[in-house]
Amino acid sequence: MRQRFLTAYDYGTGGVWQWITADSAEQIAAKYPQLTVVNELPKWLDERTKANLRSYDIDDEPEGVLRSISQSNG
Repeated sequence: MRQRFLTAYDYGTGGVWQWITADSAEQIAAKYPQLTVVNELPKWLDERTKANLRSYDIDDEPEGVLRSISQSNG
């Protein structure tokens, strides 16, 4: 059963946070090894911020940061 996972891409001086719907955290790690799947919500992540994060499905064509890291996976 698919579920939504909070992920982070750390680019050194900051990070990009987004939701990815997938079958498992392992599925995300296999497709996007540069991402960290976050197991506990950070304390700074309030309801408004959670609602404003971008959401993706693991099977969708990658956009934004996901497109960039997909291209770097070669």
